[in-house]
Amino acid sequence: LYLTGYAFFRDAFSSLASNWGGSSGNTFNNSNNKPILSHGQEFAVHFSSGMLAEAVTCIVYVPVDVVKERMQVQSRESLVSHNDSLRKPQSYHYNGSLDALQQIIRTEGMKGIYRGYWATLASFGPFSALYFVFYERCKVWSKEMLQKNKTGHANAQRMDDGDLPLHYLIACSAGAGALASWLTSPLDLAKLRLQVQRGQTAAAANTIQTTQYRGMFDCLQAAYKKGELFRGAGARVLHFAPATTVTMTAYEKCKNFYADTLP
Repeated sequence: LYLTGYAFFRDAFSSLASNWGGSSGNTFNNSNNKPILSHGQEFAVHFSSGMLAEAVTCIVYVPVDVVKERMQVQSRESLVSHNDSLRKPQSYHYNGSLDALQQIIRTEGMKGIYRGYWATLASFGPFSALYFVFYERCKVWSKEMLQKNKTGHANAQRMDDGDLPLHYLIACSAGAGALASWLTSPLDLAKLRLQVQRGQTAAAANTIQTTQYRGMFDCLQAAYKKGELFRGAGARVLHFAPATTVTMTAYEKCKNFYADTLP
C-alpha cells in the first residue's frame, strides 16, 4: 500500500508538474515515458508524494497501533495489579485485538480508533517525504556516475531504476534511510512520548505522570530544553537504514523483474 501509493502520487504529480511547466519540447524520457522535471519540481513531487503515501498508509496503520497500545498497557497493568491489591482497576478489559477494536469504536467512536493519527503522520510523514527526496536524488547521481565511468550519456539516462547495479541501490536506499531517520528523530521521540502518555491515560491507573504534554510541539519544546531532542537518534538510524535498504532494493529489483517478464 505504501509503495504503491507513493508510485501513484509520484506519477500523477510528475505529469501535472510537466504540464504546468508549459514546455512543448521533449518533456518525456524516451525510455520509460517519464516527464523530465527541474530540480525544484522533482523535490516538490517526491516530497509531496512521500507525505501523501504516508497519510494513506496511516489510515490502516494507526488503528492497528492504537489497538496494540491498549493491549500492551492492559498486559502491563494486569501484571502490576496482580502484585498490588490496592491498585485502582483498569477502566477496560479486552479479550483480544478484535474485541479491543470493537470496544474502542463502540465507546469512543472513530475518533478513538484514530487517536494519535496526526501525531503519527507528523512523525512518519516527514520521514517518508525526505526519504524519497534523498532516495530519488541518489539514484540520479548514481546514473550520472555510471554514465561518466561505464556507459554513454544516452544509455545512462535511459536506465531504469531496477537496472542500477545492486551496490548502487543498496547505497542509495541505506544513505537516504539513514539521513531521513536522523533528521526526523525528534519527531519520532515526541510521538513515542505522546503514545506513552495516551496509554497511561487509557489505562486509568494510579500512575503519576511527571510531565503532561499538550501536543507534539509542546513535547518537542520540552525535549529541546532538556537537551534530549536527538536522544535515540542513533538507534533509529540503525533500525531504519537496514529496513529501507532491504525494502527498496527488493522492491526495485522485483519491479524490474516483473516488468521484463510479464507481457
